[in-house]
Amino acid sequence: MRDEHSLAERNKATIRRVFDEFVNKGDFSIVDEIYRPDMIDHQPLPGAPAGVPGVKHTIAGLRAGFPDLHVTIEDMSAHEDYVVIHNTWRGTHLGDFLGAAPTGRAITSRGVVVWRLADGLIAERWGIGVESNMLAALGMRRLGRRSRAGRPAENAGPSAEPAVNVLPLLPGCEGRWRTLRHELASTRLREYEESRRRTGIVRESFWPRRAGETDVVIHYLEARDPRLAGRRLRDSADPFDTWLRGVATELHGLDPWAELAGGATPAVHAWTVPVELVQDAPR
Repeated sequence: MRDEHSLAERNKATIRRVFDEFVNKGDFSIVDEIYRPDMIDHQPLPGAPAGVPGVKHTIAGLRAGFPDLHVTIEDMSAHEDYVVIHNTWRGTHLGDFLGAAPTGRAITSRGVVVWRLADGLIAERWGIGVESNMLAALGMRRLGRRSRAGRPAENAGPSAEPAVNVLPLLPGCEGRWRTLRHELASTRLREYEESRRRTGIVRESFWPRRAGETDVVIHYLEARDPRLAGRRLRDSADPFDTWLRGVATELHGLDPWAELAGGATPAVHAWTVPVELVQDAPR
């Protein structure tokens, strides 16, 4: 039986190398060392070939367009073969990028990246918001989620702090999880929105994934004060909050918001201010 803690730490160390050595310093020599040859990037730059050559193509394109590109990992969580990070990309548009001439603009882009590793090597990557937010900042459009008003969805902004975690989904709970997601998006949407406004949460997303033989849910949250939001939800006597805590405990074996209140980073659905449920989670 694998030591899950050691596996998670090893996988997190690998993902740190992606940014510390590859993206930020431009050391392309490590790519063949830490990526599987058949690695799948679900959000590459346009024109990128498959596998490892595509990984190099994407980062080379980004570094050509933004020579001072630097990525900061804001938060990281791991469970078995999955690693989830919230990160911030910064750079100055000083070179050609996807056919766009240099503008000299300083770009800051925030997003979430989900990685799957196999036998210690990176096998898959899903980027959520990173590339589309960067393109939107340059006035370019690609794969961007749109609001109900037709405008590109914006990040929560610098006043919101991120929290991210991976929660196990207990055996036999897949159907109840799907039911919960449907309820939060329909019959209980109004209560859900009011609860999040009351506690200061401005974005919350839950994505189901498969980690080895275990089903997990990736929980991403942005709030003005994540720990305070967690305490408010943990201690709330509001009927909706009490109901949601109970269902979450049945699904995960713990209260995600109580974990958040204690300083851990938590996690199953997607919602953003203004009212918006995200349906484009990675599959």
